[in-house]
Amino acid sequence: MALLTPLDIINTSCARIGEEPVQSLTEDLGGGQSASLIYEETVDFNLGLQPSGFAFAREVRQLSRLTDATPLTGFRNVFEIPQPYTGLPVFFSDDVTDPDRRFDRFILTNGQVHSDADPLFAMVKFRPDPHRWTGTFKTATITALAGKLAFAIASNRNAMSDFLTEAYGTPSEGFRGGQMRAALSEDGFANPPRRIQTHHNPLEMAWRS
Repeated sequence: MALLTPLDIINTSCARIGEEPVQSLTEDLGGGQSASLIYEETVDFNLGLQPSGFAFAREVRQLSRLTDATPLTGFRNVFEIPQPYTGLPVFFSDDVTDPDRRFDRFILTNGQVHSDADPLFAMVKFRPDPHRWTGTFKTATITALAGKLAFAIASNRNAMSDFLTEAYGTPSEGFRGGQMRAALSEDGFANPPRRIQTHHNPLEMAWRS
């Protein structure tokens, strides 16, 4: 079975715990919990384990300037971050042709960005469909979801604990062990560290002048 959709992931997790597949994302699994709620909670948590965003779950977007908004922060422009997205932007930039450039002359308030720059761009995190996930992230998420479903469907705390340990490692590893360690390590090669930005450093500015 190709693991291309959320329902594919959920039913693979059901198979891991010996349960029948669900027929829809809205199916009640008991206690008022739907399959989609448990899926979304698990995936969003796993995506959040990589603060800079997994490479397959982030993209550069141009911010939308609000022409009728009046900023109270001293900046000229107010921008909205285009939906959908999860969490805060990884970084902002006023020049997307420079991959190392990081823009810091802004204020993020009430979900909006205030700045004098225009246009302005952001690296935004979002929840992608499973066909975009890496194999390691997919395996870790299926295992973690199996643990959540073991409790939601069968109230089996022991199975839940075993699956979550397989997915994340021991509590001392802070959810970054087990199968998730492989997913984070693989993503590290796609997110290389950037050089330190110094274009606002007074010493460099004086040296260049």
